Amino acid sequence: MPGPGEDRAGSDFQDTEPRYSHIFVPLDGSDVAERILPHAEAFGRQFGAAIVLLRVTRSVEAIIAETMPAAATGFRPVVAPIPAGAATFDPRPLVEAEEQQAAEYLDQVARGLQERGVRATYELRQGTAADAIVERAREVRGGLIAMTTHGRGGLGRIIFGSVADAVLRHAPCPVLLVRVAEESPSEEP
Repeated sequence: MPGPGEDRAGSDFQDTEPRYSHIFVPLDGSDVAERILPHAEAFGRQFGAAIVLLRVTRSVEAIIAETMPAAATGFRPVVAPIPAGAATFDPRPLVEAEEQQAAEYLDQVARGLQERGVRATYELRQGTAADAIVERAREVRGGLIAMTTHGRGGLGRIIFGSVADAVLRHAPCPVLLVRVAEESPSEEP
C-alpha cells in the first residue's frame, strides 16, 4: 500500500474519502438551529452536495394526543360522555397553518442559500422530529445530517429529551453536531 504522498495509481487502495450528495439540515425556526447553516453551506460547497432543509410539524394525531392527556399517558379518567351538539376540536386547521408557516420559513432560508450559489431545497415532514429526520436520511445514500445541539446534560436532557441525541444514536449516516448556547438578551455579540 502506498505511503503518505505516494501515487495510488495501480494499487488496490480504496478511496475512503467521504462523499456527501445530500446534507440534511433540520430547522425549527429558531436562531439557535440556524447557526448550523454556515457549516452546512461550507460542506455543501466542499462536496458539491445539495442542502435539504427539513422542518418537522405535528400531525393531526399528535395534536389530538396532546389535547387528550389520557391518550398520551395511557390512564383512562372517568369522564361523562360528550353531549350531542357539544363543541369539538378539529386540529386540521392548526396542522395546515403550521405547515404553511413552516413552508414559508424554509422557502426564505432556501432562497438565501440559493442566492449565494448553494443548491438548496426544503421538505416538510410530520411526526416526531428525531424519527422524521432519521427516516429522511435513510431514504438517501451519501447523506450527512447537520444540526445544532444545546448541549444539555443530566436533568435537562431527561426532562426535555434531546432530538440531537436521538438522531445521533439512530442515524444511518454521519451526523455533524455543532454545540451552541442560547445567548441571553443582555449578551452582546
